[in-house]
Amino acid sequence: MNDLDVQLVKQTIPLWYAHRAWAEELLVRTFGLSNAQDILISENRYLRQIPSTCWFVRPHGIGVHIFKAPEVGGIDFDFDKPDPDEWRLARFIEAQVNDGQFPYHIYRELLNDENRFKCAISLALKGS
Repeated sequence: MNDLDVQLVKQTIPLWYAHRAWAEELLVRTFGLSNAQDILISENRYLRQIPSTCWFVRPHGIGVHIFKAPEVGGIDFDFDKPDPDEWRLARFIEAQVNDGQFPYHIYRELLNDENRFKCAISLALKGS
């Protein structure tokens, strides 16, 4: 693990926040909700495709996962946690790389070393 790894992860953190804001707006506008958290109401708690898009939504516990395919694109977050935790940021980075949004050749070494990846995420979140 090196400082470049931490910087690489740090630059994804603002994108995590942007994707979360996008996801919340998408839920409100698509499903006519008063607020995004209403996706957790019992009648909305099922996996479904977001109409006229390539996206799927899966409410869970106190959060939601929006994705194109398992492990591809989107974001997974909990409504009661405004900031990313280590696990969710790791999932976000992996999903964005799998979707081609983050270049694989730049993240390859980091993603191929689980301990290095976890360490870089931990340090990046502590320093943000």
